[in-house]
Amino acid sequence: MDFSKRALTSQVGRPLSLRLTPSKDGSSLVQKLRGDAAPRRVGGAGEPLVLLHPFALCAQVWQPVLPELERHHEVFALPIPGHAGSDPLPHDYSHSVEAAVDLLEAKLDSLGIERAHLVGNSLGGWLAIELARRGRALSVVALAPGGGWESGSVELTRLLRRFQLTKFLLSFGGSAASQLARWTLPRRYLLRDAVARPERLTTLEARLLIESTWRCAVYGDVLKAIPTQPLSAPFATLPCPVRLVWGAEDRLLPMRGYSERWRRVLPGADWQVLPNVGHVQMYDDPQAVARSILDFTRAAHGAQRAQTRARPLEPRRRLAS
Repeated sequence: MDFSKRALTSQVGRPLSLRLTPSKDGSSLVQKLRGDAAPRRVGGAGEPLVLLHPFALCAQVWQPVLPELERHHEVFALPIPGHAGSDPLPHDYSHSVEAAVDLLEAKLDSLGIERAHLVGNSLGGWLAIELARRGRALSVVALAPGGGWESGSVELTRLLRRFQLTKFLLSFGGSAASQLARWTLPRRYLLRDAVARPERLTTLEARLLIESTWRCAVYGDVLKAIPTQPLSAPFATLPCPVRLVWGAEDRLLPMRGYSERWRRVLPGADWQVLPNVGHVQMYDDPQAVARSILDFTRAAHGAQRAQTRARPLEPRRRLAS
């Protein structure tokens, strides 16, 4: 069954590359993701799979897992509203989860995608879960989704302080991202919340993580909005298969304190913990992350086919004599 409404519209054009390449003129990696050059369709064939990146980052963070995902799915990497590569925000945009889901749902419509396998990391995972609530998901794989804290909790206060500290540090050092990415100590300190092993990143990968956070135009607006966000309401039953994946070494949203609420909100969801993996899981163990995603989308597809075959056929109507 074709779950997208089209083969590919002229809005999307040919597949777009998310591969990191050094700039000959030394210009920003993130600037190259703005406007019409924003990644939409990445490539591949099969049931559509939509990727939603973490807060303050960009669609290029999925690059480590793309080759494997493209072998099994038509892959779309959508920028979160207000982030690098996204469309201009409406004048009255509220920076709420609901408003972001509204725009992402409209983007799915414009791409002709009725339902897709949704994969999101951090804020992207939270948004994927809420898109599933609206019936837009064939399955969801949420990698350490945000929103697992309680309102006014110590965990929320801690998270906001860490984000504020990061922004403060980058207000002085962000313009030197290309240099900081080359040095072990700054890289380790600035990216320890993002990945478990910052020293294993390539210089370009480290630069992308530093620079995209520094250049995030909505960073302050989102931080102001987070404490006022209504948390996800519990599902009576899951609208589709859901898997939550946590890194055992996630220092930004450690499983203890940031996952318990999701266990209550998503009854019956599948849970997986990846060893030696931090928050932006694709960089610490791309093979394990890709395998987790594909095993789950494959199982969801198989379950749907079995369910379809099990449906009783409607009795044929007798022809009028």
